Amino acid sequence: MNREEILLRAKRDNYLGDEREREVRLKRDAFSLWGLIVLGAVIMIIKIVQTESPADIISLLFCTSGLGFAYEGLKLNQKHSLIAGIVLLILCACFFYIFCMGLF
Repeated sequence: MNREEILLRAKRDNYLGDEREREVRLKRDAFSLWGLIVLGAVIMIIKIVQTESPADIISLLFCTSGLGFAYEGLKLNQKHSLIAGIVLLILCACFFYIFCMGLF
């Protein structure tokens, strides 16, 4: 291999960043998801204490978790993750329906 082929191959291999950058992005996504879950749980508790329906927050939490499990199940061919994702997305739709019915 000549120098240009090596540089082209290295550029193509590092298209999404080097290993450290990929690891930082992965941990960033996980960290932000946990932030969403914690904040959602706090808002949900506040709504329950004030006797409001937390269906909107619950649907958001089920949606983020369901999409994550479904994506993992599809990409890694794991049936249990895919089934968990589908169940969570169905629950998301149910709670979103409950939320919408409370609006009208």
